[in-house]
Amino acid sequence: MVESCAGIGPDGHPGADAAEDMKPFPLEHLPLVAADMAMAIARTERTPETLAGCCVLGILSASIGAGLQVKSGPDRVTRGNLYLMASAESGSGKSETFRHAARPFHEFERNMVKRWLTDTAPKVETDVAILESCIKQLTGTAGKAKDAIERASLRDELEKAKADLVVAKALCQTPALCCEDITTERLAVMLGHNQEQLASLSPDAGSIVNNLLGRYSKLDRTDEGIYLKAFSGDYCRVDRQGRDPVLLQRPCLAALWLTQPDKVDTLLAERSLTDGGLIPRLLVCHTRAQPRPILDDAEGIPAATASAWAMLIGKLIHTFRMAPEPFTIEPTPEARQVMKEHHNRIVTQRLAELRDVTTYAARWNEQAWRIAVCLHAGLHGAEAGDQMLLADTAESGIALADWFANEQLQILAGGRTAARRAKLDEVLALLADTPSGIRASDVYRARIEAGADEAHALLTRMEAEGELAGHESKPETGGHVTRTYTKARK
Repeated sequence: MVESCAGIGPDGHPGADAAEDMKPFPLEHLPLVAADMAMAIARTERTPETLAGCCVLGILSASIGAGLQVKSGPDRVTRGNLYLMASAESGSGKSETFRHAARPFHEFERNMVKRWLTDTAPKVETDVAILESCIKQLTGTAGKAKDAIERASLRDELEKAKADLVVAKALCQTPALCCEDITTERLAVMLGHNQEQLASLSPDAGSIVNNLLGRYSKLDRTDEGIYLKAFSGDYCRVDRQGRDPVLLQRPCLAALWLTQPDKVDTLLAERSLTDGGLIPRLLVCHTRAQPRPILDDAEGIPAATASAWAMLIGKLIHTFRMAPEPFTIEPTPEARQVMKEHHNRIVTQRLAELRDVTTYAARWNEQAWRIAVCLHAGLHGAEAGDQMLLADTAESGIALADWFANEQLQILAGGRTAARRAKLDEVLALLADTPSGIRASDVYRARIEAGADEAHALLTRMEAEGELAGHESKPETGGHVTRTYTKARK
């Protein structure tokens, strides 16, 4: 499952000897076409395979949108939209790596817009002009109507013309597959005009991080609401001053954000984003990409590799992202069993060593399902909607989800250590006021822990670490045996 975070310094970043402990992105679990492209990008740009792996996985997710989902439970479906955030220093090749992976996605969008401008825009703009002229004429005629019957007839015609105009104006919006630096209100509008689906793609997501931190919020608070709704596909209403509200039934957003390491740390340090649920939804990692010199004999990406990647992305967008209704795939019984065992192992860890990061761990199995949907699409291409999700694909989804979970824990390591030390100090301070001993109920009442189970776990861990000594005691008046803790003698 999730391994310990060896090699992490007190600030949560890799220590000097951390490189040996950190595992590279497991490209072998990507579909062959995606893995070949990632390796070729990394070799050509001399960037870590982790950076390229995140980029191709993010583009796979963006290319299927809400068009492919898996039946992950009796009354539950899970889509393949991922929120990926990978860090890399400036000048380390993140923009070039991103560009190679995203090129077929952006080319599909450019061609789509070009066709719309040539074939669709003139027609809908003409319809708008005709309807506006018709409405003006009907309005004038209605004002001169001589009796109620004529006015009622003209009123019906006018209402229909105005309704048709609303539809025609909606069709005047230039179609889009992706966005970048955008306010939440504009994001809602764009989702509404594009089948409630978009991909937020950025090779330099500093502005997006600032937006999430509330740059445009008049209430001086974080601004992640629509990102939460669009991750899970929940109904969303966004009100805009002076305009009609935007109502989204099942919005779907995929995200691939590359940014600098300090931006990742800033996001994770924002408690409200964690409590609100956005940060636990991110697949986040430090790629540890470094600046590299220019080489004279650098080789390019093989044409066959780039062509196969472009063909796969084009098919996925056409078949799934543009589909009017999603395809729902079934996992095989073996795949479902693999996912169930993964979920149950995480639950066991959440009740023990991961208790302090349970909010994050609660998403890991869901992320495995989501990644598996992307891998399934990459394996089967346009036929993915007709194939069952196999156990091998589920296992690869789990392997990638576990890799991201370990990266997440490494980034959180410094904060976890500081938070744990603070709680230990609070317990010792409580014990200083009660040298005869404390119990879990005392820790709970002092609000050092949120619940009785957490208080028991904290005291047990402190005893195991030699900070406390525990002994069983029974009240003189009778009753339940309790465990009392005193400061250990060293």
